[in-house]
Amino acid sequence: MIRIGMHSSLWTASWTREAAELLIPEAARYGLQVIEIALLAPETIDVDHSVRLFREHKVAPTASLCLPMEDNAALHPERGERFLQRALETAHALGCNILGGVTYSTLGWRSGRPPEEQELANVAKALKPIARRAQEYGMLLGIEPCNRYETHLLNTAAQSLAMLDRIGEPNVTIHLDTYHMNIEEKGIGRGIMEAGRNCRYIHLSESDRGVPGTGTIDWDECFRALAASGFQGDLVMESFVNLPPEIASALAVWRSVARDRYDVLDRGVPYLQALATVHGLV
Repeated sequence: MIRIGMHSSLWTASWTREAAELLIPEAARYGLQVIEIALLAPETIDVDHSVRLFREHKVAPTASLCLPMEDNAALHPERGERFLQRALETAHALGCNILGGVTYSTLGWRSGRPPEEQELANVAKALKPIARRAQEYGMLLGIEPCNRYETHLLNTAAQSLAMLDRIGEPNVTIHLDTYHMNIEEKGIGRGIMEAGRNCRYIHLSESDRGVPGTGTIDWDECFRALAASGFQGDLVMESFVNLPPEIASALAVWRSVARDRYDVLDRGVPYLQALATVHGLV
């Protein structure tokens, strides 16, 4: 089953009761089936309140994160595992079917060298028990390759496939992102095809992280490849209109990428919904 959704950063820099009350009903009005929650501070979320809203408006939650520097799994696997465990428990309580994102590292951290064997081994050590716990919950664990300016560890679908082999758990999936693929892959379509059925979650992000359809991403190529690869999962738009300062800094987002959220909702959402329909994905 394929669902279309939106990252919560379109509306809010942090998931609060007030933000949930604004964005969940609005997402439903625009025909979005999924909202991706940024679980940067899982302990601050009023889970019961959010669950009631999701159920009332028939919108499903997913969750993503990046790790705080002190809990970076590549450097501190035990601490990374503990942080991920807390986040996974919150994601499960919210009703999420996946915890994805940069589950292996800290956005914006680079060693200045190619990934080292110990770093990759540490990531696999931290993520394997989290994947097993997620499997008990019937959840996926996602790993999102990002561009070279945000991480040195996983940049491509091929590198992510190798990490899946290291972790060795069937419920770990590659979480692709068209913004990063536009930088790192030999074509977005080739990256999608390389990941194949090992990708069950994708961020649909324009080349400037703004309104889909207004940049240089070849969306027809993207959707053709998703259809050809037999993609089954969530297509989640990621347009950064509201970001926490620390994430904006890590992503080097220095200016507005859209006029406001309605610029994305009124133009970008129907554009990608139509393409998904044309290519037989929904």
